[in-house]
Amino acid sequence: MFKPQKIFLIFLFVGFQLVAQNKHNRWAVGASVGMVKFSSENAKIVGDQFLFQMPRLNVSRYFFNGLTLDAAFSFNTINKISGLYSNNIDYFSVDIGVRYDFKKSNENLVPYLIGGFSAVNANSEMTPTLNFGGGGTFWLNPRYGVNLELVYKSVQTNPAKMRSHSYFSVGVVYSLSLRDLAPRLWSHNK
Repeated sequence: MFKPQKIFLIFLFVGFQLVAQNKHNRWAVGASVGMVKFSSENAKIVGDQFLFQMPRLNVSRYFFNGLTLDAAFSFNTINKISGLYSNNIDYFSVDIGVRYDFKKSNENLVPYLIGGFSAVNANSEMTPTLNFGGGGTFWLNPRYGVNLELVYKSVQTNPAKMRSHSYFSVGVVYSLSLRDLAPRLWSHNK
């Protein structure tokens, strides 16, 4: 088993032991699948237009007034496993960001904006990026939710092996403590 897969399983287990975040439940851990997309022009420099990634692991801590500190890292192990690893691009990213959730932490749909920084290691060359984007978590019930996020990672320099790109991820959220969600129309008894 690949070392990143072992790390993914450990973080997934830990993630199921922590609670979803809001002002009462401050910590969250997530696991998701991601995709890196380079523009056609930048793909010629980097070597490929799409990189599929699994896992993307993140830890978040809610602070106050809708602000959350988020740290994540991601690998491109899917490319290695599935044979999509055609151009030998090795992409590893460590991200630090601040999310603003419009003070909707206890709602069924929790949209947010995110801004931050990354250190992207592509083929053993570390490149800093400036990140901005958005996302949201839709709570299916008080325990399970789905998270989507789209971030643009802007490279401020011209390194040999990395360029600006978009990053999309989708993951599942699990909460050990039941969340108090706003009632839905279909939840009311007739």
